[in-house]
Amino acid sequence: MYLNKKILVSLAILITGIILASICYYSTSWATRPVGVITSNHIKDELVNKTEDSYKNNDEIRQQTMKVKVLSGKNKGKTYVVHNVYSPSQAVTYKYRPHQRVIVAFVKHKAKVMSPKRDWVLVLGFFIMLSILALLAGRHTIMLMASLVLNAVIFFFIIKFDIIENGTKTFLIYGLAVILFTFVSLLLAQGLNRKMLVTLLATLLGVFVSFGICYLIMRLTHESGIKYEAVDYATQDPRSLFLAQALLGVLGAVMDEATDIISSLHALAKHKASLTIREMILSGRTMGQEIMGPLINVLVLIFMAEALPMTILFLRDNNTLNYTFQFALSLGVIQSLISAVGIVLTIVFSTFCSIIFLKKKARR
Repeated sequence: MYLNKKILVSLAILITGIILASICYYSTSWATRPVGVITSNHIKDELVNKTEDSYKNNDEIRQQTMKVKVLSGKNKGKTYVVHNVYSPSQAVTYKYRPHQRVIVAFVKHKAKVMSPKRDWVLVLGFFIMLSILALLAGRHTIMLMASLVLNAVIFFFIIKFDIIENGTKTFLIYGLAVILFTFVSLLLAQGLNRKMLVTLLATLLGVFVSFGICYLIMRLTHESGIKYEAVDYATQDPRSLFLAQALLGVLGAVMDEATDIISSLHALAKHKASLTIREMILSGRTMGQEIMGPLINVLVLIFMAEALPMTILFLRDNNTLNYTFQFALSLGVIQSLISAVGIVLTIVFSTFCSIIFLKKKARR
């Protein structure tokens, strides 16, 4: 009966999301910039230029000619002939299709298509996620979403404070951010109880001890070989940005593992009153061994997926593998190693924290 209720709620959320996404797609009242629709049934697409660099990389510059009807703003109802220049790779430009809704800007009274209208995609994606959460988590979905919203608010203010300080207090700012993220997430997910406090302690130990060990090694080696200038879009000290990325990256892996191990040990201690310390240690080690490998592999795969475009770009431009590794892969590898150390240490911290705080329940 409870499962059927969850399915119905999940379907209701999904249908609501589809309806709201459709409203967002056709509505123009919420848009802050003029919205238009491509009215051409056939868009003229012609080759403007074809280039080939010294490394035999080929690219094209193409131009689309289309009619765009403005749906909002002071030019509402007017139709303009618009030219759009793009490359087939669509790395920084877009290729448009007939009847697509777009964002329009006006430069010297001439219309220009800026980008596709994507608000409906975000709405649909959010409700699909919410629907799946409702199906899997049931009533806990509300607390999970509250945790997500609160963490987003905290993250916004942390970034604002970091910009004000211009990266001069990285450890203080992001160290406090780690504590706040962990406390808020665990409090809303588990409530204020013994298990939550154990998980909080194990997570913070895993994050700060592993990061401290790796930072000490970096200082002892004088951070040689670390190319901080490879940090993407660095608007302040790239070294401080990298350290902040590493610290938050450790938290993501460590909190997941600590929650799994401590929740399992809590259930084990609750259902087996005669549980000994040795049995709890062996159980924690066994669970850690099962979790550790997949978690580290997930981190590596996420890093590889993120670094893949830049790696291909560097190699296509005839750069050496060593140069490509230094400027496209090295920082990601270091972050993965720091997180991997945190994952390994968290097994120990989670197990021993569970012994200290949960042993009373085991004796009862």
